[in-house]
Amino acid sequence: MAIGTKVIQTRLIPRSWNFAAITLFGLVFTADRSYVSDHVLRHELIHCQQQLEWLYLPFYLLYVGEWLWHLVRLRDRDKAYRAISFEREAYRHQYETAYLKHRRHYANYRRD
Repeated sequence: MAIGTKVIQTRLIPRSWNFAAITLFGLVFTADRSYVSDHVLRHELIHCQQQLEWLYLPFYLLYVGEWLWHLVRLRDRDKAYRAISFEREAYRHQYETAYLKHRRHYANYRRD
């Protein structure tokens, strides 16, 4: 698990952006902490772990690159977002309370 991960409530993230939280460089940001349920926090903690193992910059380059590839291929922003390997892993395991304890490195690219 990402040790010491903080959830920061900020006005810099408008509620109109249609997501409960976003993880940037190992920190979880939200417009309203009451929107961050256990499974949303677990989803974001999976992203913290992904960012840490990819050393942040490569994570963001891969993330944006995958999103652009899927956007061209699918021609739909939401479908492109859901097709990103990092998001697929986080959505697949966000309800598993012990997932981060047994998660394998680079699990977003593994076919377990």
